[in-house]
Amino acid sequence: MRIFGIVAEYNPFHNGHKYLVDQAKSLGADAVVAVMSGNWVQRGDTGIISKFARTRQALECGVDLVAELPTFWAMATAQRFADGAVTVLENLGVDTLIFGSECGDTERLIKTAYCVRSAEFSGKMREYLDRGLTPAKARESAVETICGNGELLRCPNDTLAVEYISAAKSLNSKMRFVAVKRQGTGHDSDQAVGEFCSASALREMILSGNLSEAKRYMPEKSFEILYEQFQNGKVSDLKAMEKTVLTALRTMTPAEYKQLPDISEGIENRLYMAARVSATLPQLLDNAATKRYTNARLRRLILSAFLKAKSDDIPTSVPYIRILGCNAVGADVLKDARANSKLPVIMRSTALKNDKTFEFEARASDIYTLSQAVPDPCGSEFTNGVIVKKN
Repeated sequence: MRIFGIVAEYNPFHNGHKYLVDQAKSLGADAVVAVMSGNWVQRGDTGIISKFARTRQALECGVDLVAELPTFWAMATAQRFADGAVTVLENLGVDTLIFGSECGDTERLIKTAYCVRSAEFSGKMREYLDRGLTPAKARESAVETICGNGELLRCPNDTLAVEYISAAKSLNSKMRFVAVKRQGTGHDSDQAVGEFCSASALREMILSGNLSEAKRYMPEKSFEILYEQFQNGKVSDLKAMEKTVLTALRTMTPAEYKQLPDISEGIENRLYMAARVSATLPQLLDNAATKRYTNARLRRLILSAFLKAKSDDIPTSVPYIRILGCNAVGADVLKDARANSKLPVIMRSTALKNDKTFEFEARASDIYTLSQAVPDPCGSEFTNGVIVKKN
């Protein structure tokens, strides 16, 4: 069985995602496995609908098995995000990693990943940082100097692709890689091209209530699930918790900020002072801004503070694989994975009741639902079982 893997957020599942799944099938995939961010996502935001609803979308649109990327990895740097995702896919028996890419050139991306892993890269990176360049610009300049592919790191999907390949190499994985040229618009573009638009533009349509427009860019089954969630008050909007987030940050001490994941260079002091003078989340981001920290990184720090994430609580690697949903083909993949995976493959959340990573996950999900117009009671991690799609 040829098993293709996809790293995804499906926030929400749109035509571009369906295109990638279809490409995998056309290239000979017998099964498509997705590792998907949960209720909190890498850009430092809530998922537009819950991970369980997004799992249903994926299964209705051609994905055979969906596993969760825990929040500690889903809401992290590109490198940590990729390390966690590729670890999950490797343990689920994936032999080919397929991903969207601005350049669509697999060999160039592999070459760039090797460059980033080299000893020469580390030295060049330090050199450019010492010249005062931002980490992103220093990274791009180091790659450009060594192998001439620096411009790839200006593109979000290419940057993630490089991290996926690098993570696979770190695991000594035998995975093959397939880059599929991204269709339509750029990652955060507010423009649409044909049947494709970016997920960020799609989320804006949904939050503004313009579902008739959003429908144009989503597979029919995916839109039906979104519409159901919208009608039931289950669309998430972080603005609904804005004052709650600010309250949590205003009550934190400088020492507590210092314990957050991915803290460096005194940014905890900027966040502490910004939280004390800001009346909105956009103001908080503006007041904490620095050229060395991207907007997404600041948003992740803000939400990590809100969710009470501490760097000391985060394991060095993903401790388990939690299955969110599957169909009959995915069940066959699971059978082999449970026999061969180096990590426990979890079907019942009760098996994780005493796991600290899952304890954080359960608390984060209980908070997440407060961003919906009609919140759920606590305990969704235990009341939602594995979603099984019948053929």
